[in-house]
Amino acid sequence: MQIRANTWFLLILTIFCASCADEIVDTGQPSPQPPHALEHAQAFRILILGDSLTEGYGVSPGDAYPHLLEEKLNANRQPGTPSFEVINGGVTGSTTSGGLSRIEWHLKSPPHLLIVALGGNDGLRGIPPSETQKNLGKIIQRAQQKNVSVLLAGMKLPPNYGPQYTKKFQNIFPQLADEHGLPLLPFLLQGVGGNPHMNLPDRIHPNAAGHQLICETVYQFLLPNLPNFSK
Repeated sequence: MQIRANTWFLLILTIFCASCADEIVDTGQPSPQPPHALEHAQAFRILILGDSLTEGYGVSPGDAYPHLLEEKLNANRQPGTPSFEVINGGVTGSTTSGGLSRIEWHLKSPPHLLIVALGGNDGLRGIPPSETQKNLGKIIQRAQQKNVSVLLAGMKLPPNYGPQYTKKFQNIFPQLADEHGLPLLPFLLQGVGGNPHMNLPDRIHPNAAGHQLICETVYQFLLPNLPNFSK
């Protein structure tokens, strides 16, 4: 796919960029993606780099929050503005290390905006928070080197992981946001995490209703970070 193939698209891109635990083992390789449809050729592309929460484990692809987010953004965009394409970069079981190994592949066709939604599996596996923070920092830096705007989604752990570890883990996200000057969504699973009505029987992965709420949370977070957009 050729990127920024004409002057009009370069102008649109300039405007956008200026304004602004039982899971499958992560192989570090993203699933093959179908060719982009013609209608997405000049779309504002948003990549969500995540794990099973983003991939939509246990629900149909159409019920996963990235797909719902794309529909909502396009339904509410201003007439005459580019459409939105939300790329589901979630891989079940992915840690921040796995995300770091995939980001270069995604950046071969750089999105306009990256939402980093990783870290939950690191915490559940007891990976040192310093390592998680280092991996996330590298992901952010590599995206910024490609002039991709980055937003960060925070994660939280259940209290049974102990106050010291959970505090260090939770502090990763505001520290990274401050360090790199990023907008921070404090908790991706706000209203969903720990709510049995919003999760599958495993109490870990959101059900369809949970994904709808995540979509709304991410949508409201995105609004001030998207130019020429109205509710």
